Amino acid sequence: MNNLSQNSLLKSIWQAIWRYFGLKEANRIGLWLVELNLDEEYGIIRCSHQTKEIVISAISLVKEIEGVKVILSPFKTSGTILSLKKRINKKM
Repeated sequence: MNNLSQNSLLKSIWQAIWRYFGLKEANRIGLWLVELNLDEEYGIIRCSHQTKEIVISAISLVKEIEGVKVILSPFKTSGTILSLKKRINKKM
């Protein structure tokens, strides 16, 4: 999975959103990839708090990225990115 890029990850998540929730919901999302660390196997994604459940579902529905089978598991949600980064730093 070392060849995974930020663009390919985001593209796969967006495709899942469009496929399962439609363009109307996709327009509300406001999805941003804040951080992606393949060595530690985590990423931080930012979205609107109103669309959090849609993004979590879409992430869970991604099964393949650029022909490579993957399992993306939402681990933690938070109201702030800072608190997520603090939690990640504690684990390392």
